[in-house]
Amino acid sequence: MILFFSVGGGEDLRRYWLDYLRKTHVLVFVVDSSDRPRLPLAKAELHRLLRAEPQLPVVVLGNKQDKAHAVSGSELHEALALHTVTADRKLFLLTSQLDSGAGRKACQDLDTFQNLLLQLL
Repeated sequence: MILFFSVGGGEDLRRYWLDYLRKTHVLVFVVDSSDRPRLPLAKAELHRLLRAEPQLPVVVLGNKQDKAHAVSGSELHEALALHTVTADRKLFLLTSQLDSGAGRKACQDLDTFQNLLLQLL
């Protein structure tokens, strides 16, 4: 069984991230692939979390791949400087288009993601 805690990325919520991180078995860091101007901020926040918990497995989920200006998986890998993460940490980069407003399809996509996450870890 997987229990997900979704803590938003708003500036006012980021101060709580470390509290949740200490109780986490895997970090799923969701990035809006279509929001290019905010990728440097996403990179900084991700690396802050990586430093806080150096052994925690991480899945970076590049969402909104269906948007016209979304970065590709390789561009996201570069923009987030994932190549700088140590080789001994489990790190996975996945791309998706999980749309919370798509009803039943979104639930199926989330189930698929959860199953994939179990297989990866």
